[in-house]
Amino acid sequence: MNNIGSFACTRAFLLVLLLSGGASSAFASESCQLEYPVVLSHHFGFRKICPDDWTAAQCQERESDAIAKYCRSWDSQTGCTQWFLPADEQHLAPRKANRYDVNLVRPDAVFGYHRYYSKAIVDRIEACGNDVFIADKPPYASYQIRAASLRRTVLEALHITGADKVIIIGLSQGVQDARYMIAQLPVDDSNVASGMMGERVAALVSMAGEYKGAEASSLGLSMTYVATYLGGDGWDDPVAGEAVWEFEGGEADMTDILWRDKGNAISDAELIARPTVLTEGYDINDQALYNLTTRDKFRSYLHAIANLSSAYMNDKAYFDPTAWRALRQTVGMDEEAWSDLVNESNEACNGVEYTSYAARVRNWDNEYWGDSLIYSAISLLYGANDGYATVATQRFDRVGYGVCANGQRNFNHVKTLDGNFWSHGYNHVFFTGRNPMDGPRSASMQESAPYDGDSADFYEQVLRDLHSSGF
Repeated sequence: MNNIGSFACTRAFLLVLLLSGGASSAFASESCQLEYPVVLSHHFGFRKICPDDWTAAQCQERESDAIAKYCRSWDSQTGCTQWFLPADEQHLAPRKANRYDVNLVRPDAVFGYHRYYSKAIVDRIEACGNDVFIADKPPYASYQIRAASLRRTVLEALHITGADKVIIIGLSQGVQDARYMIAQLPVDDSNVASGMMGERVAALVSMAGEYKGAEASSLGLSMTYVATYLGGDGWDDPVAGEAVWEFEGGEADMTDILWRDKGNAISDAELIARPTVLTEGYDINDQALYNLTTRDKFRSYLHAIANLSSAYMNDKAYFDPTAWRALRQTVGMDEEAWSDLVNESNEACNGVEYTSYAARVRNWDNEYWGDSLIYSAISLLYGANDGYATVATQRFDRVGYGVCANGQRNFNHVKTLDGNFWSHGYNHVFFTGRNPMDGPRSASMQESAPYDGDSADFYEQVLRDLHSSGF
């Protein structure tokens, strides 16, 4: 199998075709069907279609497509009074029912949230002839917990298709979940002889994965430090940390997305009153996994942003070492940093090809993307970014691992999306396909071919890139 490092040669070839006028036919003839099934590994968090701090008019303006598709009853003053999900989208995550535990169900409130990947993206991957499996991990949890949930989806894909490997397409934290799974998890925890999950993965494609951490999470962690560790009763003080938590929806949104142990519940009202569950395979006696309190939920959120921070991912000394030790103890983090678990010894030349795609915002578009505070802060402190993470931390070619026996590296970067120079660029969540305004809608502002078009078009081209590299 060819190394994806050959993308550079492929792009050069395509450029020659473009200049010679033969590009369009070449693109059309390239297949987007892959040798292996595709597993989608989703990002950190989730978002309501109409966040609570938006007026009905704002939501109607910004989310008109989603409202037309998912809202059964709209009130011009209060907004949507009844969300629903069409039958042909029930398989998209976050799901109402858990695929691996029939006792786990989410309340109907989940219908009012964006799917992690749009139906258009999933349909396009399938239209190419690929089997697609979508992870549905806890939105706020450690890499260890999220990776174990991802493993279930990978094993499902292997079982159903009979394939010996999968290709994982990860988005944001979903990339780190996959990297942890590949490096650390056995196929079966009770039988190490069953092999490692890395042996079941052919390639990991990163969409805005933060190999050095996400600067937005670093800012969130710093604000939480001030609010809770310095100004509250310690790191896990949900009252003191509420303002920061609310940036990601707070307890109310997190509770909407948590699984419920449904028991004998029949109605949604009965289900809401049932114990909350963080993930599959839970221990009923583990307070961090079952019947979570407000403090438990906040700890899970805190663990997630700590894992995504530059201090953890880039193995940087936190500015307050005593506070970092207290944070690790509070959330139950045994390791000091990411490199203690995932590093060159278990990633470089391990038989998995790692390739990355990045996004960059050129000019913030307040009309459609909302509050530009985080983007502005990251730009000022760290440089070019996609509204959440810098371009530099999204690029796998900067990981810095050594050369493999074939003379190439197995970590490579393919493309950074930022559009033409007058474009507002591409937001971090363009890769979810949830809103066309997350990228430039006008063809004149989009990337040049073959990376032009909407999110579904982009995923199709990623599949073509993989196919041309031997997958």
